[in-house]
Amino acid sequence: MLNIRVFDEATKRSNYSTQTKIAEDKNHSNCPLCSIGHKGEKNKIWSYDQMEADHVKAWSLGGKTDTKNCQMLCKTHNRAKGNR
Repeated sequence: MLNIRVFDEATKRSNYSTQTKIAEDKNHSNCPLCSIGHKGEKNKIWSYDQMEADHVKAWSLGGKTDTKNCQMLCKTHNRAKGNR
């Protein structure tokens, strides 16, 4: 059961690369939640190991474990988000 909830390494790395490229082009953080914040992290580019894969639509609410439903968040935001 855990395997259907966990994004594979290729998906995480691909989404990290895409998010980071877009963030750098816009001068925003590559954590979508940091980029809309008001603190110093608004423009921070987090390294891959500082981020975690997140289900955009929570797995517990029927969100799929696929590339389209994966976003990389900084560890603080991912852990605070829960199943929202």
